Amino acid sequence: MTAAPQKLRRSTLAVDAYVAVRDLLLDGDRYAPGDKISVEELAGDLGVSRSPVWSAVARLEAEGIVEVTPRQGVFLIAFEPARLATVFEAREALEGMAARLAARRISSDELAALADSIDRQSTAIQEQNRTAYDQANLQFHHGLLDAAQSPAIKKTLSALYAQTRAMCGKRATSFDELQANRDEHDAILRALQARDEEEAERTARRHVAELLKKLLQS
Repeated sequence: MTAAPQKLRRSTLAVDAYVAVRDLLLDGDRYAPGDKISVEELAGDLGVSRSPVWSAVARLEAEGIVEVTPRQGVFLIAFEPARLATVFEAREALEGMAARLAARRISSDELAALADSIDRQSTAIQEQNRTAYDQANLQFHHGLLDAAQSPAIKKTLSALYAQTRAMCGKRATSFDELQANRDEHDAILRALQARDEEEAERTARRHVAELLKKLLQS
């Protein structure tokens, strides 16, 4: 009767370690693309043994966020234009399909939430508040994926977003670029409001293609 709770605690520790390590690697404050990662250091920082951290590393390797090189160590994936392009090929196709499905399935409340996120983006740009912009940007993209009602697309895109963050790190972005992003979001929203599936897919794909172009030029 006492074995099950202990097993549950171990499982919870593994999940918590995975989430904590993933967040540390992706927030861009501590590690840059291509940096070597010390498992021992992470374990010490999190107050856990190395075992759950290694389990987290194994999951992150499977997700394409880190690379484990024998006799060299663990590394956050490096920025490589060719690799980034393949990630964005998949993103363009999937985000386009998500927008097409959203145009078919989105509710009036979800449309209102997307419009609100764009308003918040505009305010953040005017106030030059990058943190607020990032939050509003996430609200828009998550709202669009929720409206598509496709768990498979959402799960796959979440992994691709994480790979993008790992490869690109904290990239400096001008507020002119953010304004262009906001305008592209507005074009997607107009297509969704019109229930125009083809235009929604076209504008979403163009949005992803423009983002890749900016990342490769930076």
